[in-house]
Parts: sequence; C-alpha cells; structure tokens
Amino acid sequence: MSETPEIPPARTVRDAVGGRRPVRHLDPERVRRSPGASRVEPTAYVSDRIIVRGAPPAGLRDLARPEAESLRAGGPGAEVALPAWTGDDAPTTWLDGVRRIAADLGYQVVYDSRLGDLAMDDDDAFGYALRFVPVRPDDVEADTWEVLERIGSELGDLRDDDGLEAPAAGLDHVMRAQRRTTPLPFVPVSRPRSTPLPVSAIDEYGVPGSGGLVPVRLIAPAPVRRFADGPNPWFTAEGFRRTSVALVDTGVGTHPWFGTYVPGEPSDRPDSVVVRDATLDDTPIGTFPVPRIDSEDAEYGGMSKDPLTGPLDPVAGHGTFQAGIVHQLCPDAVLLSVRAFGGSGDVPEWEVLHTLWRLLRFHRLGLRGTKDYHPVDVVVLAMGYYHEQPEDYGYDGPLRRVLRALRKAGVVVVVAAGNDGTTRPMFPAAWTPRVDRTVDGAVPRKPADLKPDYTPIVAVGATNPDSTVAVFSNDGPWVTAVKPGAAVVSTMPTTIDGPVTPSVRLPERLGPGVRASVDPDDFKGGFATWSGTSFSAPYLAAEIAREILEERARRTSEAEKAEAAPESAAAAQDAVRQRTASAWDAVRRVPGLFAQGVTTA
Repeated sequence: MSETPEIPPARTVRDAVGGRRPVRHLDPERVRRSPGASRVEPTAYVSDRIIVRGAPPAGLRDLARPEAESLRAGGPGAEVALPAWTGDDAPTTWLDGVRRIAADLGYQVVYDSRLGDLAMDDDDAFGYALRFVPVRPDDVEADTWEVLERIGSELGDLRDDDGLEAPAAGLDHVMRAQRRTTPLPFVPVSRPRSTPLPVSAIDEYGVPGSGGLVPVRLIAPAPVRRFADGPNPWFTAEGFRRTSVALVDTGVGTHPWFGTYVPGEPSDRPDSVVVRDATLDDTPIGTFPVPRIDSEDAEYGGMSKDPLTGPLDPVAGHGTFQAGIVHQLCPDAVLLSVRAFGGSGDVPEWEVLHTLWRLLRFHRLGLRGTKDYHPVDVVVLAMGYYHEQPEDYGYDGPLRRVLRALRKAGVVVVVAAGNDGTTRPMFPAAWTPRVDRTVDGAVPRKPADLKPDYTPIVAVGATNPDSTVAVFSNDGPWVTAVKPGAAVVSTMPTTIDGPVTPSVRLPERLGPGVRASVDPDDFKGGFATWSGTSFSAPYLAAEIAREILEERARRTSEAEKAEAAPESAAAAQDAVRQRTASAWDAVRRVPGLFAQGVTTA
C-alpha cells in the first residue's frame, strides 16, 4: 500500500527550552512549487525552527559563549537573539542572508546554543537550530517552510561565516510514536472511501481481542536471570558487563519486574533491571522533563493531554511495554531508560537529536572508563516522521549523522518501521540499507552498504501471532526484518488506571470483594496486550542483546575489564573495534535477520 498518511492536526509540541512549540501541517495542495521542483508530501513540523547541518560558524558560537558555559556548568543553556538585519546592502554570508530574509518576513533570528557549541568537544558537527520569532507580538506565528523556500532560492551562492560552503537547512519535523487514538493504535491514513479494505483490517488492531491495548493477566512466571547480580546494575557477579539496551522512549514505570518508579525520585539499586537515574553532567540523558504533576507522567498516571477527564494519553505506558519485551527475551540485559517524549507521543526532531547526542556522550565516557558512565550495546527508536520530499531520503542531515556516530562508536541501532500500512518511507527507519527479504533473511542490494567499521542500523516491521505480516506494518526495501509486534503481551505500569470504568460493577454477594466486568484501562495487574512496530523493535533488540551477551559470557573476565576501562585513547578505540565486531557477529546469529553468508564489505 502506498497511500499517503495524513498528519493529525496537533497545534503544539513540548520543547525542552521553550515550553511548547507551534506545529504546522504541510499540505501539498497549498504549497507553491517552482518549475522542476521536487514533489512535496504531507508532514508535520515545528513552525518556527529550522535545523542546520554542520558546525555553527565561529561568530555564532562566540555570541552564545556565556550560555554554552552555563550549560557546561549544569545550567539550562539558553537561546541567543541575533542582531536584526538593517540596511539595503546585499548579505555576504549565508547567515547574514538568513537574517535578511527573516527581517523581510518580520522575524528575528534566535540561535539555540545547547548542541552546536558543546558538540565541538568531540569533533562532532551534527548541526544547530535557528528559531524565528515575530518582531511584533500581535503577528502570526512564523512559518519556516516559507523561510526555507526563500533560503533555497536566494542564498545558494553564499558561503557561511567561516568561508565554507553554504550549509543545508531543513524542517524540524515532529516525530511520533504510535498512538492510541482512533483508529487504534495508528496514525490515520488517507485512502479512498470506496475501498473498505484494508482500512477495516487495520482498524481491527485497535479493538480489544484483536490486538488493541487491553489489560490481561499473565500466568507465566517472571523471567529469571542466568547470571547473578554484581556490584551495580551494569555488571554480573562473574565480573563481566551485562548487555545494555537503551530505550529512547517515555521512560519505565512501576512494575514488579522493574521496581518502583516515583516521578522525580531516585529508584536505581544494585539489582535494578532498569536504570532510570543515569545522568550526563548531572542532568538526565533524555531532554524530556519530568512533569510537575505526577498524574501527567506517561509512566505514572498517563493523563497529560486531558488531565481532568481523560482518556489516557496515546502512548501512556509505551516505554514500560517495550522494557517488558526486552526483559522476557533477554532477562540478563540492563535497560537504560532515556526519556525522549511524553504521553502525547509527539517530539520535535531537534529534541530527539539532542537526546541521542547526549546518549552518545554517555556511551563514549563509558568506553573511556569514566566513573558513573557506561557503554551502550543497542539503542531502540520507536518513533519517526514522513519526509516532505521522499526522494531526499539520502539527505545527510544532523539526525542521520548522530545515528551514524552511535554506530561508529559500536552501538547497534534498531528502529521501528511504522504502523500506517504504507510503502512511504518513514525516517529514521528509511536510512537503513536497502535489502531483499527472503525466507533465509535479508540480502543487501548493495553489499558495500554493510560496513565492518559501523554497527548495523536495522528497521523492523511487525508480524501477527501466526507469523503472518501485520496489515498495519509499513514495508519497503528499507525494512530489514519482521518480528512479532501484533497482540503482544508485555508489562504496563501498575500505577496507571484511566477514567473509563467497567460496564458492570456491584458488590459480591457470596463472598468478600467486588463483582465487575473488565476495566479496559486499569493496568494495576501489570500486563496488557498491544500492537505496533514499536514492539517489534525491542523484540529484535533483545535478540541481538542476547547474542552479544552469550559471546561476552564466553570471554575471560580480564578481557572484558580491559574493554570496560581502557587506559588510553588507543585502548578505547580498540574497545570500539571489538564491540563493533562482536555486534556484527551477534547480528549474523539472530534468526531471520540477515541471510547466511551475508558479509560486510
């Protein structure tokens, strides 16, 4: 199916610096295109911010130096307003050209200093953000699509302030996790109303009993770890590192398998399966803040969008559900909870980029043996966006660069393919190497795309309980594998109990207690069924983690300790090479992922 997904008309999205950012829906029917310009597809984007590829010019970094130093010291960082463009002179640099365009449109340019300057510490130039603020308070909100159109047509010949080639700039897309709004749990898809299928088939997955989110009772025993707990969650008693899986999602809530979670309070213990309290520079790795009201936390109360009357947020409990899948398949893994978004499931691309960059730094410091930092083996991303110009899938933008940097540092990246039943590529999943899926596994169309010095990035679709491919699962040559993702049983926070009540509730007449029908949004029992590629991704991540762990357990403790705490930069680089090779070995052993005989170029 190649129909174009519609974008829900969200008005704002939470932003770590500015509170909430305005959101626009790019409508192809209303966009004016120049002759020969690429086709435009629907997407949602932060309407007042663009992301620019590469390092900010020196002058911009100097302007923001005090704010950057505040951020280094643990402060919040800040946005810095650039001087307004005045006069009729033609701009001589790209940034001056942006200022002139902003002045023509009635905007002031503001620089977000959080990422651009700090990235220079590790010689990384992922990108920086510019925001456009109307000069007059009564003006309508900015529209960066119009800004980018003018940048493309007017500034192509200008270089940046350092004399380098003009940078590429793009929208700050709104990335989305799967949603639990109607139809459940998918982003609505535009299809002709004259064809009842596959719309009704997709909608079935939102119905309890057909894959929709519903509480269940799990009779099976809790997963048991093979290796005894060590001095902290990251090590076994035998002295080697547990496999670590980073869940970049909503967090992980209270559950008997994962311990108690109270928003804002420490929860990690030496025997913790989930690490919630990890920090970088004394602040959480993920940029999404803990809500001021506990009931609005996606993994505690789950009611932030409609806090007075409900229903539960679209992705309340999403991270806990993922954690349960990994723990069932690989109980010995340690799960690193990285809060990237809240219960709405919406997050700006810029915030995801910032969160992943912080995760990369946490990982690198762990490779160097820095106290309280630990390396990561696998990262799971169950979110994405549809690009407005799909033929630009190869665009080497900041988000793709930070994912490549994670892979270059020895981290396997696993991404959900999306839940719209479409062949339209969803990003970042669509940045995976093109493959042909066979009964024996994926075969790359270009073997050179699998590089031995980079761990793989893989996109995962979903299968039904009978192993058929789920109707909702996105597909295309960019989908590496399919794994169970429909009507999956996993964990939910035991603190979540939504406002919907049972259809029948009355006193029990023949004994103590209450007689009632099933409460459809009471998860105090701790388990549920749910559907989506969001749950296929942690399934594959757990399979990879399990294979890495098996190899790690076979190594000598001395070799593992050498990897955990290298004494020099060269030793750290050797550790990266070893982790990368081990990751590839593990990936090749996972059933149904790559066909036998597939090798790196």
